[in-house]
Amino acid sequence: MLGVAGPNGAGKTTLVKTLAGLLRPSSGDVVLELPGGHRAPRDAPLSIGWAAPDLALYGELTFAENLAFFARVSGLALSAAAIDERIEAVGLSPSRIAMTYSRFLSTGQRQRLKLAYATLNDPPLLFLDEPSSNLDEAGRAVVMKVVAEQRLRGMCVIASNDPRDLALADDTVSL
Repeated sequence: MLGVAGPNGAGKTTLVKTLAGLLRPSSGDVVLELPGGHRAPRDAPLSIGWAAPDLALYGELTFAENLAFFARVSGLALSAAAIDERIEAVGLSPSRIAMTYSRFLSTGQRQRLKLAYATLNDPPLLFLDEPSSNLDEAGRAVVMKVVAEQRLRGMCVIASNDPRDLALADDTVSL
């Protein structure tokens, strides 16, 4: 568990997006040591989970439809029951939230949807950018649970300037 700390504008998001393969480095290469060998992040999308404030959701899709769509795009076949389990895993009730269009979700509920998306494929490497932004204490508990589960599965990089997020990391790099 690695924390990436620094003030706004220091480059936390840029660094994490580059490590996750969402941005190309301006020089050099990023090579990840993941199960199955070394590879570039863009060659290992199913090995990486990503949640960030700027992650786009589809407002015309429900919470459950967003998860099902992202699962299909990733090549995952998730049943309705598995989608409900993912909704419960982020502390929400499937019967109350699954059929709510994401454009009607609160910002905290959208953040929980992003956490559910990031962990859809149980990735060995999880990147969380400002994971507890817009979350209440119950939502922060979900972040703690997600990180604890990731600790059992693999690695996690948490980019934040919130000391509570960074406290989840074993080591912290400051920018």
